[in-house]
Amino acid sequence: MKNKWIIPVVLFIILVIVYVARGLFQSRVELEVLKIDKIEEVTSTQGVLIKNEIVNSITLSGATEVYARDGERIANKEIIAMLYGNTEDEELFSELAVINKKINAISESEADSSVYISDTMQMEAELSDCVDEIIRAQAVNDYSKLSVHRYKLALVTSLKAMVRGEDVVTPAEEMIALQTRKNEIEKKLGGSSHILSAEMAGIYYEGKDGFEEKLSPEKIENITPGTINDVIEVNKNGNILNDESIYTYKIVDNFSYYVAVNLDKETSKNIKAGDNVIVRFTNFSNSDNSATVTYVSEPNSDGVRTVVAKCDNYVDGLLSHRVVNVDFVKKSVSGYKVSVEHIHTVDNKVGLYIKRGAVMKFLPINIEYSNEAEAIVSSLDPTMPIKSYDEIVVSAPEFKDGKVIE
Repeated sequence: MKNKWIIPVVLFIILVIVYVARGLFQSRVELEVLKIDKIEEVTSTQGVLIKNEIVNSITLSGATEVYARDGERIANKEIIAMLYGNTEDEELFSELAVINKKINAISESEADSSVYISDTMQMEAELSDCVDEIIRAQAVNDYSKLSVHRYKLALVTSLKAMVRGEDVVTPAEEMIALQTRKNEIEKKLGGSSHILSAEMAGIYYEGKDGFEEKLSPEKIENITPGTINDVIEVNKNGNILNDESIYTYKIVDNFSYYVAVNLDKETSKNIKAGDNVIVRFTNFSNSDNSATVTYVSEPNSDGVRTVVAKCDNYVDGLLSHRVVNVDFVKKSVSGYKVSVEHIHTVDNKVGLYIKRGAVMKFLPINIEYSNEAEAIVSSLDPTMPIKSYDEIVVSAPEFKDGKVIE
């Protein structure tokens, strides 16, 4: 009688073991939600832009007033600049050039400065930005921008002094004086001016990088993997410096351009002119840009080919660059995406085990596209369709159609 307690203890231990075993068994059934996604054959690399662009230069021997602003869109025949010539009065030339730069500096700063006219901290920040711009302009010998930033620095310094109550000439007063003197000089120059207008519609950019002629749409078929590597290497070391005595600008077609990338042997195989691809310019946007392959070079000694694709989508800020980061998508397939390991074969049919109610159901599928790890699939039998947010059985002690899993 003294061992009566043994029987309840043993029964309790057995119940615990059964409960744990049942829990372990049930935990082995794992589910995954079926969703629409895509599989891509994508290469992330650096690409080189080939643009439809017109380059022009203005000799700065006289006074030049530039109306177009760097990076803005301009229309065909729109006035870009006014050139003053056919006079020997160099002093008037120099004075008008200085006045134009001061007016531009005031115009560019006036809106920003008026917002924080009483905010000295913002003024300090603006002064710091001006100094940074001056240092950058000096580093690349960009004397045209250097003078503009210096005038802007003087303007913000004047505003700061005005806020402190010091007796200074206000920007508005200075602008009136400058415009008055400008009108006087232009009258003296009379008809000795020349209007420079845009040769085509596009985006106006100051300067050039030296690749405009080499990387033109007409010369695409001369491009090799070595060409792309050279451009990328030169770009790392900075743009080619421009002659400070010449104001160079270009107008770039903003709706039609090309991107050239180097692709390895495996990625570039089977790519041919006319193929539709997708490019994403990852520094600017994650949007997909449809493109058409126009040229594929011969492979170099490593099997690398240059692939050039034409794009028609405008991407803000893109065309001010020559080298950009690119996702080059050779193929993109959308649909229900599943892991290859979750696809089963039953009676010579491939399919998925889907949880319907408390039952495991085998639903046949088509494999639309696959790689080593994943597949895009669709329903094979319309009477037994797979649907978004179906629960796929990805792990179970036994995969069997009709088996109760709860």
